[in-house]
Amino acid sequence: MIVSGGLALAAPSNSVVEFLKHGAAVKLGVTVRPVRTRGAGRFGLMVLEIGRDSPAEAASLLPGDILAGANGASFESIDDLGDAVDGAAGGLLVLEFLRGNNATREVTVRLQQPKSAAA
Repeated sequence: MIVSGGLALAAPSNSVVEFLKHGAAVKLGVTVRPVRTRGAGRFGLMVLEIGRDSPAEAASLLPGDILAGANGASFESIDDLGDAVDGAAGGLLVLEFLRGNNATREVTVRLQQPKSAAA
């Protein structure tokens, strides 16, 4: 429990243990919303925003890109992106996305842990 200025916060012990073992979660740095693509009506995640200095920005993803899958598996829900980021082997994530005329492209993204506010 953390007490400061009369405010007490509690964190589940399993969350604390997980954080101490693995550190902060990696992030891609995008804000997305689910969409259906034109033509085939395939599920995708439209990129709405790219975080500044994020792995997504470094990989040249752009607002309007539609993320279709990762590491050879198509996205079926918004949770699939989080699962792909969490499970990225070696911090590398191969994203399949659509841009412009729905041409499929691939990019390898090097994920990183978020920088702490104190650093």
